[in-house]
Amino acid sequence: MSQPRLSISSGYPFEDTYGYARAVRVGNQVFVSGTTARGADLDCDAYGQATSAIGILADALRQAGADLRHVVRTVVYVTDMADIDAVARAHSGAFGSVRPASTLVKVAGLTPATARVEIEVTAIVHD
Repeated sequence: MSQPRLSISSGYPFEDTYGYARAVRVGNQVFVSGTTARGADLDCDAYGQATSAIGILADALRQAGADLRHVVRTVVYVTDMADIDAVARAHSGAFGSVRPASTLVKVAGLTPATARVEIEVTAIVHD
């Protein structure tokens, strides 16, 4: 028997252009797409952008019936390895007690072009 699928949209116009959902929940698993800061938060440093992205991720998780404590994996993309300490501070602030598996990857660029960090998460709702 297949699990029902719940797709979550943040209303970000690129979701329709590209054809994706901000998050998808199937059973007790939640997958949240790579997320960057938006609007004025893109003018922030890497810490501010990471914190903003985590806030957007948390909202998507909430809409899927989960929260940050359910996150089991993060993938973090940065455009500049000099930002690692700032991004790590934001990541630790959100996930320090959860300690998900995590991967950090340097990329040539992100969308939008002023983004310095993008974060995606996988969560398993266990309660």
